[in-house]
Amino acid sequence: MSAMINNLLQLITYGSAIVFIAFFIRAMTGFGSALISIPLLALLFDLKTVVPLEAVLEVAISLLLLRTVYRDIDRRTLLPMIAGVALGSLLGVYGLTTVGTSTLKRVFGVAIIGYALYLVTNQRETVYRPTSIGWGFVAGFGGGVIGGTVGTSGPPYVMYLSYRLRDKRILRATLTALFGIDGLWRIGLFTASGLLTRAVWWQVIAVLPALALGTVLGNRAHLNISQPRFLQLVAAVLGVAGLLLIVG
Repeated sequence: MSAMINNLLQLITYGSAIVFIAFFIRAMTGFGSALISIPLLALLFDLKTVVPLEAVLEVAISLLLLRTVYRDIDRRTLLPMIAGVALGSLLGVYGLTTVGTSTLKRVFGVAIIGYALYLVTNQRETVYRPTSIGWGFVAGFGGGVIGGTVGTSGPPYVMYLSYRLRDKRILRATLTALFGIDGLWRIGLFTASGLLTRAVWWQVIAVLPALALGTVLGNRAHLNISQPRFLQLVAAVLGVAGLLLIVG
């Protein structure tokens, strides 16, 4: 019991600051909360606690946003991705329950640094292409594996959809729906595997005020920062977090 209370106190102080920043960023861009929160929270808590915690928070914010973007969802693009997510998440959650935490942190750190480098080097205007929806299954499967293992399913989704969908409203809406469905599916898997414990639910409650405040302020600030500058900031934070995970 004392260990659980200590974890809650640590989460309320340091963890709430991380969640605030992560969902401030999510409110500005429509994605990125897991990419920020999980590497930093994993410096404080076991990854097997952090990943289910983030899944619940992701579903909460996705369901809230879904009410306003429902009509803009590209369902034809979404469906094959959902099929890939369902299969990939099964493999990912199995990895989370069987692979050592230190190994997961190092692999995750390398992946995060790779994505940070992608953000830095891919600053040119996106070239939209009529990408086959078959690649949507591949992106969904890859994101499901990564999401089930280390919680950050976003990069494969964002990279595929940003090349397929030209309209930013449709892109944001489809991502929001995908994150919500992905998170709900992973919550079920985490519950079945015993990872989503009562302690995790108490931690969710502890950081909900930070999530709400970050979302409100992020919505207000989203017009005041350019996309290139924002991506540079995110890449810097991810790069540092990735290095700390590798050496920690």
